[in-house]
Amino acid sequence: MIGAGTIINPIVKIVTTVVILGAVYLFIVRPVLDTTEDVVGKTQAQIAQSQRDAQQRSAEAALDAAQSRAESYTTSLQNTWAAAAREIRSCVGDAKGDLRAMERCAEFGQTAAHTLQSDYNFANSYADSLASQGRSGDAQQVRQCVEKAGFKVGPMERCRDLADRLLFG
Repeated sequence: MIGAGTIINPIVKIVTTVVILGAVYLFIVRPVLDTTEDVVGKTQAQIAQSQRDAQQRSAEAALDAAQSRAESYTTSLQNTWAAAAREIRSCVGDAKGDLRAMERCAEFGQTAAHTLQSDYNFANSYADSLASQGRSGDAQQVRQCVEKAGFKVGPMERCRDLADRLLFG
């Protein structure tokens, strides 16, 4: 028997299945997907904020560490080379929270304390020895060299060498 019942029945079944699947999608799948998207979006935002906060804290810690190092060199140089200590202190004041500038201050402090200070002290000590030997002209020459060298490694080494040559021949 071929008739309306044989063609309409499968179409009704297909339409019913499509309607049921559409309802399942509309009332179950889509809300779950929307909720999942919201959760994922909020989680990503929280992770991004956490990363920004961590980077900021890291930068602040690096700035504090560089400033502490620079101030430590200032303290160590205060009694032996006050001009270098003042220079570092001025550098720290000028850095005003700039990490790179503060790191330069700390590096300068390290150079002053570990490289320059020895040559500075020897040159001045030798100048004092020259002066005590009655060689005030030679002593003055060494002191002027030290003053002119400022905080530069090469020129300060040359001042120490000059003092060494003048004192020991």
